[in-house]
Amino acid sequence: MPSVLDRVIEKELRRELKDALIRFEKQLRQGGVTEENVKSRMRGAKQFVAFLYGRYLG
Repeated sequence: MPSVLDRVIEKELRRELKDALIRFEKQLRQGGVTEENVKSRMRGAKQFVAFLYGRYLG
């Protein structure tokens, strides 16, 4: 059973990773990257975040 601290850290990590993805997508769009390229790069970024999140919890 995770401790209260573990749950708080997990919640904060999840929020930080989500915020980072949002900022990354915004920067891509502001940089004039094509829609198809944005989708492709976001898919890769989400996979990377899932990997990082899994490493933290694992």
